[in-house]
Amino acid sequence: MGAWGTGIFANDTAADIRGEYREHLEDQVPDEDATRRVVESFAYLLRQDNAGELWMALAAAQAQVGRLDDGVLAAALVAIDQGSGLDVWAEAGPADLAQRVAALQKLRHQLTGPQPERKKLRRPWRHEETELAAGDVLSYADDQGRMTLFRVAGIKRARVGDMPCLEWLDWTGSSAPGARQLALLAPIQAPAHPGMPQRPVIDHVHRFRKKDPDWRACGFVLVTRLPNWPSNDELQPNFSSGWRALSITAQDHLSGKQRAGIIPGVTGPR
Repeated sequence: MGAWGTGIFANDTAADIRGEYREHLEDQVPDEDATRRVVESFAYLLRQDNAGELWMALAAAQAQVGRLDDGVLAAALVAIDQGSGLDVWAEAGPADLAQRVAALQKLRHQLTGPQPERKKLRRPWRHEETELAAGDVLSYADDQGRMTLFRVAGIKRARVGDMPCLEWLDWTGSSAPGARQLALLAPIQAPAHPGMPQRPVIDHVHRFRKKDPDWRACGFVLVTRLPNWPSNDELQPNFSSGWRALSITAQDHLSGKQRAGIIPGVTGPR
């Protein structure tokens, strides 16, 4: 459990429990089924004698949206009253322990007090990137005519949309080479990090909101589509960004201000 605070959702496991539960509700899964699916998904906590972690997080998530289940409530109250998980916080020190105890008591008050009205959760906007396919080569040029290239290795199909997985190719010039050379170009290698081997620069590109610009609006141009290119849809990226952030990084790379593979303001390296 990676924790960054003493709050109920200030750790990876509890945040994941809430996230999965809310996703089910956004997908219009009935309340009982949503609860059952989350319990099944995190059943390993029951086997590891960490049941309290599951019940407290799930009860808190349900209470936030006005769907507190009686069985989950009862299990969560038992966990709170037994001080589930407090041994870990005792090792962290008296200040952290006191804060965690206060968080649990606050949760108990919320769970046993008046509950909010039932809230309807809407599914997030799902973006589509159907225009691009494996083997597409995109170019980006700065105002000096210097060009860098990206090759679509595959399309990651995800709940929030279809995300192109781009290989940043180790090439710069003023005009794109022919299809034969484009097929042979290798990706740029990201700088090595302690404990991590050197890897190609692979970027998942998202449109996070409906108003976010697509690749054309950010200055990327489709050079060609390489025929019969194998699609690697499960290729693991080491960076993630939007099209605008990627275009800014490409500009910096072309001007020598920023090395490719070090992308400010986005997730990575992983």
